[in-house]
Amino acid sequence: MQRILIAGEGGQGVQLIAEILAKAAFKEGKSASYIPNFGVEQRGGVSLAFIVIDEKSIPYPKFEIADILIPMSSRARDRIKGYRNKSTIYIDAAGLDIKDLPKKVHNIFILGILLKTLKSVKEETVLDVLDDKMKTKYDKNPELRSNNITALRKGFEQ
Repeated sequence: MQRILIAGEGGQGVQLIAEILAKAAFKEGKSASYIPNFGVEQRGGVSLAFIVIDEKSIPYPKFEIADILIPMSSRARDRIKGYRNKSTIYIDAAGLDIKDLPKKVHNIFILGILLKTLKSVKEETVLDVLDDKMKTKYDKNPELRSNNITALRKGFEQ
């Protein structure tokens, strides 16, 4: 079982990462649970995403300690510090210096790092789910698709 908690500011794409990852895991035949947690404000508030992926059925999707913890902003670090122990893999995305990528795809870069860490969900499946989810945006801006693919692969290579 893999328990993942991603936290950031509203508008950073925390929920998109979680939704894509959970759908990709499910598409590959795994059990997947995704619980969004955010305030009434969409931009600027702290946004949390709890994801559980397992080969077996998930009896209870809530957890107290994450296997992988990813803060995407400095404010999110404080909000999620109680979900960490000595064995938690901590990916401080708030401290990453992401260069050469448009700001709109930083979350997909983080998703690439997460995929490399998990090793349980395939890149091709994530790209399929991303294509389905972003179809309307890709139709309006075809360059966004190539930017997302580049960001995912750069994150994976990190």
